[in-house]
Amino acid sequence: MGARGGAAAVMVDAVTVYVVSDLHLDEDDGSRLFRDDVQGAPLAALCRRAVEERAELVLLGDSFDLTSMMPPPRGLPRFARAMRVPLQPPPPRTLGDLLQAIRRSNPESMTALARVAQAGALTLVPGNHDHLLADRRAAEPLASVGLGAARVERSPVRALAGRTVVLQHGHAFDPSNARPGGEGEVMTRVLHQALVPYLQHHGARRHVRMSADRIIALRPEEIVVPVLQRWLEPADFDRLFRALVRLLADNGAVPRPVAWIRRALSAERVRKRILEQDALWQRAGRAALAAVAGKRRLPHGAPEPDVLVLGHTHVLDWAVLEGRRRRPDRLYVNLGTWTQRAYDASSPPDASLPVLRLGGERGRLAATLHDLAGGEAELQRFELEAPRQNS
Repeated sequence: MGARGGAAAVMVDAVTVYVVSDLHLDEDDGSRLFRDDVQGAPLAALCRRAVEERAELVLLGDSFDLTSMMPPPRGLPRFARAMRVPLQPPPPRTLGDLLQAIRRSNPESMTALARVAQAGALTLVPGNHDHLLADRRAAEPLASVGLGAARVERSPVRALAGRTVVLQHGHAFDPSNARPGGEGEVMTRVLHQALVPYLQHHGARRHVRMSADRIIALRPEEIVVPVLQRWLEPADFDRLFRALVRLLADNGAVPRPVAWIRRALSAERVRKRILEQDALWQRAGRAALAAVAGKRRLPHGAPEPDVLVLGHTHVLDWAVLEGRRRRPDRLYVNLGTWTQRAYDASSPPDASLPVLRLGGERGRLAATLHDLAGGEAELQRFELEAPRQNS
């Protein structure tokens, strides 16, 4: 097993690093965020490039959509009875079982990642959807799918051209997802294990086309409420909404008193929650820029960065903090996601495949952002001279 990240970040010298975030590799259960026949080939090509260039490939969290594959601990049988869905909760599965299911559903991607791991060039950063990777007992399950040689680090720190690059998933800046088993994880489990099976069984109203894939691709997840209003008859929506609130309350995602007055939950309250969650990428950006400016400490003992790279929000972001006095320019990047991101009930999803290349070239740090779905077009570039040596 490769090195495992502890509480404190350790700096490692690097030459070239490729970074992608939020792949959400999952199993084929009728609704998927990652499709091996779509995203698999570009991921495999990136893996080949990393091996050929002897570069490092960092998967910046939520690489595996483990939490979506686990049912909520409580209330699912009652939800199934209330909604008349022939739903049988899946049996408990170990991390090894979950990873094996992912490998079976994504053979091209998992084979390619295994090659990078065997070359000693793969780093996995645990996110909120795959926080189980941070457990020391994850070594054997990872080895069972060919990833035993991968490094597992909560906060990789890389030195390129004398500059400090910090890589984290970013869920620490999101209170609902900062800890395992929190509101965000419960929402994920409920969407995948309760709502999606109901929609697949029930179907949409007349003259409306519905896709379970779109439901799980919606960001923020709370926008599922107005989307369901478009897809379902009013009476069906009302019954489903009340059952979902009850299920969320059973699992601690909403206060239990709210569940008992769920008929009084207004559309205005739901819209307010959606707006709050939709601003997550902006809040994450503010926190990240404060860390880059030296005004806020990063989690996991990470040092003050010249470049900070996060994921989690599923929204691409590129923000430069201009240098002042003796401080150089600094950069914050959010790498969005490789999943198709949907915003509403009908419009085409965002299918971009962002990748960040970091290199120490000709005495300077170079960071370039590319979209592999757009012919590897260069979207952004940032260059920073190596620090001058004191004579």
